[in-house]
Amino acid sequence: MLRALPFLGLSLLALPAFSAPIPVFDEPKALLEAIYGQIESYEEAYTNGTFDPEDSFDDVESFSTRLGTLLQEADEKLFAAGSEMGALDFSPFINGQDSGGQTYVIHDPKVKGGRAIGDVDILLSGDPLYTITFQLVDEGAARGWKIDEILLPNGDSEGSWPLSEYLASPLVQ
Repeated sequence: MLRALPFLGLSLLALPAFSAPIPVFDEPKALLEAIYGQIESYEEAYTNGTFDPEDSFDDVESFSTRLGTLLQEADEKLFAAGSEMGALDFSPFINGQDSGGQTYVIHDPKVKGGRAIGDVDILLSGDPLYTITFQLVDEGAARGWKIDEILLPNGDSEGSWPLSEYLASPLVQ
């Protein structure tokens, strides 16, 4: 498995060039279930050698127009400064790079009009690790529900930090 990890990382970086389009989601929970279902399928596909990037959508396509624009601008700043990786050198959906041994509990989002907030508990070997909070927005019939903010756990300390804050100033981090 450890030998496959570098290949997994490189393959995930290549997903935007070869990925399937993201479906339109009418419910915010369905979007989160699709994202985490896809993450779980990566592990299984690498274990049995059946990974095909054309069967997966690019996770960042789940971002709202606002969050997607922030990511694009952050990438442009970093590439101009000589970075080869871009702003996201980790998956904000797992707050890391390796999902091995993780499972996910997706809670029902609280919906009010065209906005929603929902939590996903990340477990490692069945034990609670942390919770990631998602703020979602309905961008209409053509785009459906999208992730407008991700509140990531603040390491060993209490609280969380918004992904948009990091993307707004990627060179400061």
